Amino acid sequence: MKTTSLLLGSCAFVLGCPAFAQSSVTLYGSVDVGVDFVSNSHGSHLYQQSAGKRTPDRFGFLIKEDIGGGNTVFARLESGFLTNTGAQINPTSFFNRDAYVGISNDRFGSLSLGHIPDYVYQYVGALNNSVPGISSFYTVGNLDGLANTRALDNSVSYETINYRGFQAGVMNSFGNQPNFSDGRQYSIGAHYENGAVKLGAAYSMSHDRTADLNGIFGVTSVLGQTLKPGTLFNADRYSTIALGGSVAVGYFVPHLTFTDVKLENSQGSISERNYQAGVNIDLSGGKRFYILGISYNRSMFDGLTYNQYNLFLTHYLSKRTQIYAGVGVQRASGPNAHAQQFGYQTSSSSAQTVGRIGINQMF
Repeated sequence: MKTTSLLLGSCAFVLGCPAFAQSSVTLYGSVDVGVDFVSNSHGSHLYQQSAGKRTPDRFGFLIKEDIGGGNTVFARLESGFLTNTGAQINPTSFFNRDAYVGISNDRFGSLSLGHIPDYVYQYVGALNNSVPGISSFYTVGNLDGLANTRALDNSVSYETINYRGFQAGVMNSFGNQPNFSDGRQYSIGAHYENGAVKLGAAYSMSHDRTADLNGIFGVTSVLGQTLKPGTLFNADRYSTIALGGSVAVGYFVPHLTFTDVKLENSQGSISERNYQAGVNIDLSGGKRFYILGISYNRSMFDGLTYNQYNLFLTHYLSKRTQIYAGVGVQRASGPNAHAQQFGYQTSSSSAQTVGRIGINQMF
């Protein structure tokens, strides 16, 4: 991570500007590339090079200016890309991950405005099986948003100060429609981190949101809507409850995550429930050179059940650079069940194994 500090006191000396503030701009990011093996990708074995499966390829700028009196103005701009091709991950949105500006006070908290991830991702996302792990360790389809694949547009977010490890937030995303509820989204959450204990809880609600239920689960009809390949399910209300926690016990860090995603329209509702549990083990006796992750996922949706077993080994060459290997084995059951690990193509059968080796460098 590289930081450039601009001391406006120097400006005052050279140009006669007021010397009351200090600004900094931090450039940060992550580059991840690896080779995958997929046992069944649309019916065939697949060997490929891919990017961003350990942690998303991205770069960003964090800008801060101390304006005195305990007040700080800040802004964040963050863009995702693919190292193996050099392409933007979202060609229609350059700063697709974050784009916001705000002001914070060391007594009253912070207010942010812009394109901001919800609190399911911010407060619970780092507690699930993908940390450490690869993208396929997320829940089936990522309907719960534990992976940051969509931030909320037109958002206003308030967060409290961090008080003895506890922090809470509330967010509203405007639909920018004459009817206030059309397209509106909102999120609330809280998290606690103090020493060995980490806890997070969040709730998010979206009005008029779509989901690719046919592409993920292969279902052809949901709540009165006929679904074909490429046809998205339209939910009047799309809500997510997320809970997670971990605790460090010596060289072991057991963790647990639960999410409940509910899709509703005038015909009723349908849910996906996800359970994740695992343990991370420091094989180097506290030096964090080698971390072994063992975890289990269970997802249930409309009579379909997905059980997945994950194994992940990380070797930290430094605090910012790691080489790793991971494997996920998924079995699906239920009517016409097809396995599909998140970030990979659907299997033609009820089983799928994904293995990956790679290198990740953060800056």
